[in-house]
Amino acid sequence: MDTYYLNKLAVHIAGNKSQNEALILSKKETKIEEEINPLLTKYFLSGFKTDEYFHFYHDTDLKYNEVFNFVSEIFEDPESLHENSVNLAKHLYEKSLHPKIKSGEFYVVYFEDYQLGEYSSDAIGLFKTENKDVFLKVKHTEDQLLLESENGISLNKPDKACLIFNVEKENGFIVSVIDNTNKNIEAQYWIDEFLKVKQRHDKYYNTKNLLTL
Repeated sequence: MDTYYLNKLAVHIAGNKSQNEALILSKKETKIEEEINPLLTKYFLSGFKTDEYFHFYHDTDLKYNEVFNFVSEIFEDPESLHENSVNLAKHLYEKSLHPKIKSGEFYVVYFEDYQLGEYSSDAIGLFKTENKDVFLKVKHTEDQLLLESENGISLNKPDKACLIFNVEKENGFIVSVIDNTNKNIEAQYWIDEFLKVKQRHDKYYNTKNLLTL
């Protein structure tokens, strides 16, 4: 996977609003160091499937879907990524009302010329990490080696993720979604309340329904 795919990034922290946790907004884009670009690219993109897609919707009209509007502005002007990432983080925070929803880092990422399955275009990724792992660090002193523990983010895969392709805007874009927590409340919060997406009626959808019948 080429490192040039990931070329813009903004990071914020979205707490649980119902628990009075903070919404911490960065004041500018996050600088992407060359040595960690491949790690971030793999971390963000490795978990997406190539057969199941969604699209943004709204019960009244697509233009009232907040995430659809914010990512549309980023596609039109990639330099607006940070401004719209703040809007997205605020929207996520407003939906973080259930007591089981965890605080976590929220990433908005711009990928250039990315390909997933049959779709190839610029893409915007929305990611949230909630669970931390414990890592061991070896510290060297003059006469011994000491072990210390430190909490950090595992690079296996993000807890929640969404990849939006700049394709079929009139239908709500082509969207791929991940929710690794797989819990009803959290899945509803990420997919139905924050993103507001539904499964795209394509070949995969029709085949899945046929097999169900």
